[in-house]
Amino acid sequence: MTTQLDSAGPGQQTGEWIVGIDVGGTFTDIIGFNRKTGEVRDGKVLSTVQQEEGVLQSIAAIDVEIPEVAEIVHGHTVGINALLSRTGAPTGLIATRGHKDLLDIGRMHREFGDRFYDPTWLRPHQERPIVPRRSRFGIPERLRYDGSELLPLDENAVREAARELGRQGAQAVAVCLVNSYTNDDHERRAAEIIAEELPDAYIQTSALYPVTKEHERTTTVALDAYVGPAVVGYLNRLMDRLAEGEYRGTLWIMMMNGGIASFADACRNPVFQLVSGPVGGASGSVKLANETRFSNLLTIDVGGTSTDVAAIRHSKTPLTDLWTLETGLTLTMPLVDVESIGSGAGSIIAPNALGNVAVGPASAGSNPGPVCYQRGGTEPTLTDACAMMGILQPDLFANGAITLDVDASRAALEKTGQQWGMSALELAAAAYEVACQDIAAKVRTISVYRGLDVRDFALQPSGSAGPMLADRVGQILGLDTVVVPNSPGQFSALGLLRSDLMVTRAQSIMTPLAPESAEAIESAFAALQQRIREELKSQGADVDRIRFERAVFAMYRGQTWDNRMPIHADTLTAERVEDLVPQFHEFYKDSYGFAATEIPVVVSTVEVTAIIPREHGKPDLSAEEGDAFLRKAHMTVPGTTEPVEVSIYVRERLEPTERVLGPALVAEKFATTVVLPGRVAYVDDDRNLIIEPQS
Repeated sequence: MTTQLDSAGPGQQTGEWIVGIDVGGTFTDIIGFNRKTGEVRDGKVLSTVQQEEGVLQSIAAIDVEIPEVAEIVHGHTVGINALLSRTGAPTGLIATRGHKDLLDIGRMHREFGDRFYDPTWLRPHQERPIVPRRSRFGIPERLRYDGSELLPLDENAVREAARELGRQGAQAVAVCLVNSYTNDDHERRAAEIIAEELPDAYIQTSALYPVTKEHERTTTVALDAYVGPAVVGYLNRLMDRLAEGEYRGTLWIMMMNGGIASFADACRNPVFQLVSGPVGGASGSVKLANETRFSNLLTIDVGGTSTDVAAIRHSKTPLTDLWTLETGLTLTMPLVDVESIGSGAGSIIAPNALGNVAVGPASAGSNPGPVCYQRGGTEPTLTDACAMMGILQPDLFANGAITLDVDASRAALEKTGQQWGMSALELAAAAYEVACQDIAAKVRTISVYRGLDVRDFALQPSGSAGPMLADRVGQILGLDTVVVPNSPGQFSALGLLRSDLMVTRAQSIMTPLAPESAEAIESAFAALQQRIREELKSQGADVDRIRFERAVFAMYRGQTWDNRMPIHADTLTAERVEDLVPQFHEFYKDSYGFAATEIPVVVSTVEVTAIIPREHGKPDLSAEEGDAFLRKAHMTVPGTTEPVEVSIYVRERLEPTERVLGPALVAEKFATTVVLPGRVAYVDDDRNLIIEPQS
């Protein structure tokens, strides 16, 4: 396994600045907060191929020296990039004999879509395997459901498999054996043998998250092994570069459970930080929901290459038991429920399979970027369309860091539009509408299609591109209210900055949910809590401030699929467990519409999440003095191809009593908000920009 270099503990911090850094597909965003003076600085730089370079450039962009930084909270895209591009480490899999094809077989699900009836369709893992079949080995061994040994581990078979993987050039090995969540002896011994034969390999076992569901457990371990070398290598390179700059602070990494982890813990769990940046945005949205009257939010985080969506209900973090990258590639762990679509500001405008105008999924990224960036891009993007429509003003983009070349956008759009007989402006307006419709359709998948009434929600955009699309997306969805947070271009970075330290551990126990099992269930919970406490203490965390949250995964006896149910009890007694049974029936009825009260309930897994608050106060992004009205300009109103005169306002100068009547543009350092005709925008006491129907 790659050597891990841990950062300094909290007691060694000497700096005054706490910074959140979110690496996106096009831009790397940063927001810094001086914990002594309360000063806030934010910035944005183009993302780099070697992401650590962009991180260092972002710190320089806010004019802060590395030794002045006490804490860095970081979200990156190294793991997800490796998966999507299939550039992860050459990986092998050691499985129980007869189970090496679980990655291909999956659960026989087939995603509904364009290729649902296509007889030539292959599962993503068959078409683009992360572990080729020749690199998967079934080893003679078997544990019973209770962890007792049925067939000893064939150590010679493990050794020969490791040697063959060495001959194939494997750099990572995943070990996942049947029923090992109840007894990890076989997996631990297999890992030892592999380490003897392949001392430089990254090795991961299902101790990563030892729970039921053989397919999901296998995919989780395999995905971790595939991205592990890239992620751990990146984190070590980043720490090395920071150390060269005399960094003495702590490096926190955003995880997919909605909290941050220490550098050491992040290196042990690379797969659980695949989409850490978008999760930072969701974390920020939960904070916003708790601090405003908008407890229900549908969020759209529009970046350069994609849009991430989530549904915040009752100011709670949305969690899913299973997170799916592609059909058949699933992580099993309670993770923040964020879904993505390949449509962002840098998405390329081109024909789809039917020859119609499409925006994405291909993206110009940061290099070469949209045509208007003048960095070598030749294919028009959504950014070019918005520049052509007058939504993005050339001198107000990215705080002046990039001056947009609208003439270049016009030429590229005109050339591409010829195939449809469209002018540059007609194609720009069409692309804008397509992008908004695509994003609205994705929002429906996490709201309407799950039985939620969107009229109970406000739409909350973030990312630099979110506000310029949000009012139209809300109009398509039938939402009255849009809430644009303060500094939306740095919203994910701000969410990172305000996230708590969070560690989740689970253990499958397979026991009845009944009073006579109370002692066994409580012992499992207590053991997990003690394990987490010791881990965090060894990392220098303040364990005196720790708070534990508990959950059980339960199901009716005879079922094969469990359900995660939070429980509110510090100690489980027989009486408390007896109360949990009717609670599960109610929980099940709420989820599926019925409850089988006559069938006993089984607990498959217990889960503990430890939370240590690290609130340093809310950064004060205060208003600026001066007239909010900037100038008049011409903009093509979405849904039309006729430019109209609109007023441009500076958001930082808006007063709570000031009303902006649409159509209008509200510009700020790293974002532009479109206010449609018939709508009015104003800032509330927290500097959120609210857009509502004109009365």
